[in-house]
Amino acid sequence: MKYFLIGTVIALVGVLVAYATMDWSLVSIISGIAAGIALIWGVLALGAGKNKSTRTTSSEKRREKQQRVTKMKNAVMIAVPNMVAVIVNLVMIS
Repeated sequence: MKYFLIGTVIALVGVLVAYATMDWSLVSIISGIAAGIALIWGVLALGAGKNKSTRTTSSEKRREKQQRVTKMKNAVMIAVPNMVAVIVNLVMIS
């Protein structure tokens, strides 16, 4: 939930900046970049792992995999409100 709120705050900042400058394309830029970075971070977190030879037990492997999956889920939770802001902005502009 914390990561979803962080994503929502980033999307709101993008909307407020766009409103203050009256340039609504900034919503797509700010929220799009935030969503892109979050998704790249999630993919990299999912793929990055320790050297497999250092893990000795299956519980270590499961724990490490669960941590990577959690990082990926957190990144997606940051990206979702930003993607929604971009989609709404694109629909409103066109």
